Amino acid sequence: MLNKIIALAVVVVMSHTATTTFGQASRSPFTSQGIGDIYDMGLAHNKGMGGLGISNASYWHLNNINPALLPYNSLTVFSAAIIAENRSIENSTGSETNGSGNLAYLATAFPVKPGKWTTSVGLMPYSNVDYQSQDTVGITGAINGERALKISAGTGGFNQFYWSNGYAINKNIFVGLKAAYIFSNIESDVAFDLVDQSGTFRRGQNERVSVSDFQFSGGLAFKKDSIFNNKIQLKLGLTYDFGANLNAEKFTSTELRTLDIPIVRDSLEDVRGEIEIPKALGFGISFNNGARWMVGLDAKFQTWSNFRDFDGSNENLEDQVKVILGGELTPDPTSVTSYFKRVTYRFGLSYENTPYQVANLEGNFNQVNEFGINLGWSMPVSRISNLDFAITYGVRGNVEDTIIQEEYFRFHLGMTFNDQWFIKRKYN
Repeated sequence: MLNKIIALAVVVVMSHTATTTFGQASRSPFTSQGIGDIYDMGLAHNKGMGGLGISNASYWHLNNINPALLPYNSLTVFSAAIIAENRSIENSTGSETNGSGNLAYLATAFPVKPGKWTTSVGLMPYSNVDYQSQDTVGITGAINGERALKISAGTGGFNQFYWSNGYAINKNIFVGLKAAYIFSNIESDVAFDLVDQSGTFRRGQNERVSVSDFQFSGGLAFKKDSIFNNKIQLKLGLTYDFGANLNAEKFTSTELRTLDIPIVRDSLEDVRGEIEIPKALGFGISFNNGARWMVGLDAKFQTWSNFRDFDGSNENLEDQVKVILGGELTPDPTSVTSYFKRVTYRFGLSYENTPYQVANLEGNFNQVNEFGINLGWSMPVSRISNLDFAITYGVRGNVEDTIIQEEYFRFHLGMTFNDQWFIKRKYN
């Protein structure tokens, strides 16, 4: 009964927070490119393995990375998590540290036909933008070489409300489909501080790009029981994100400001267009020995070189490749004498060529690489529910090749509730 009350509370919260930007990460200058940092679909237990989840499924946790794996959930599942992050940014002149925290996701799934067809809905971030920079630039037409302070900033991101379905063709082959509604907006602002006899004025241009459209994804999964002396199970997974041309609207205003207060606003523009999101392909393989242990490998490729923003620019993005190696261990899932033997422990390593390119001091563009070390664990709070923890240490870029290096610590706290719903009870 308690699980049902909590689950209903989650649904109420979901309905009242649909316009919130979820999972807001700490400030990062790399998010000025494209539509910012792209989130994967992994939940807290996946994060403890670096985001592993294309082939590996769990009966007690919702897997929304590959919709084909949903039939493993024969109980109604509710999952939610919060995220906290601390990020350090370093370049040749200094460093800064910032932090943030927010709601990471809300998700639920329930079996339409247990073991055969499971459906899932959820709300989570799609991308995040949060950056601020300043530089001194020359003024066009200046007689005495006057310069201005250029201040650039961006905030916001896109959210997604998704509906996924997974279907078991037979005991070995599974298929799935996800439809995601992408919405919300990104705001960017560029301002120049100008000085004349009457004081300092700031001329700024504000731009807000909003999207509201659908993106579709599909998945396949295969399992084979009894390999390696009939003790190990093999699982394979495939995901495909279809490209999407998201309907977008851009609103632009130019302002003359003093003390950041607009005193003159002009050049208002409100136009419609599209943002092109590229296709993506993922593959996963995993091995497991029942509920005791699992080890797996995921690889994902996305053609960000085909990305186009509202103005048709690629924004100098390159194709992305991400590889994940991870696993989990439960010493004794059925132990009645030791609680910690029923705790599931997780690990993961991830390496990625991000889509971002940054020019070094010599003017040569280098692709930004990212490396992550991940740990996690799930603590049972009842027979079939868990508290899920994940910790990530990551490094993105380096001062020599990309001018900027980021180090971050990220913490996820998730809650997973399993229960039997929609079951017709019999009374004598």
